[in-house]
Amino acid sequence: MNMTVGVKISGTAQNPTFEFNGGNGPQNIQFNNNGHPGVVVYFKINDGGTGLRFPPNPGDALSVNQVDGNALEGPEWPGFLPLSVENNQQKLLAYCRNDVQNQQFKFTLHFDGPAGPKDWDPIGDGLNGPRGGF
Repeated sequence: MNMTVGVKISGTAQNPTFEFNGGNGPQNIQFNNNGHPGVVVYFKINDGGTGLRFPPNPGDALSVNQVDGNALEGPEWPGFLPLSVENNQQKLLAYCRNDVQNQQFKFTLHFDGPAGPKDWDPIGDGLNGPRGGF
């Protein structure tokens, strides 16, 4: 299953504002896998002229932490993995394993731009969980 998520950036490179286009509010996104094993997520930047882009290394473009208080060591969590940065650094591909129903997690999208690096911390919700899990 695939899912495209627009990342709308407005304001300036020094003081950007972020939101999801067509998402479930400006800070939350639900990863619906409809019973399929995981979701490939395409984050696509609509930068509004700010010049912000994903860093070229996917591991530098996304970091993750669970919301339920289970601290992670480092930015990697096997439930949500960055795969590649493409399209002139305007698209980030990630895999949301979504193997636990209703698992919330914090993730940070990292951006590079003319005013230096910027971060955005939305919340993800693994709404459906694994195949046969509902």
